[in-house]
Amino acid sequence: MNSAALALAALVPLMIGPLPAAERSITARLCNGGSIVIPIGNKDEPEPAPCPQKGCHAACNRKRFDLAQ
Repeated sequence: MNSAALALAALVPLMIGPLPAAERSITARLCNGGSIVIPIGNKDEPEPAPCPQKGCHAACNRKRFDLAQ
């Protein structure tokens, strides 16, 4: 009888089936009763390339306003 109970216990995960997949989003409830779904990082899509433009923040390299206009 012990071996039958052990065999049945070993088959319980098979009877339950696969576990549900983890959600890849956050559902937030809003104050007015609505809700919003925020997706969490999708690894399938490549990240966008960084912006090639660079800004110079030195005061001497900025364009000066022409008062004659």
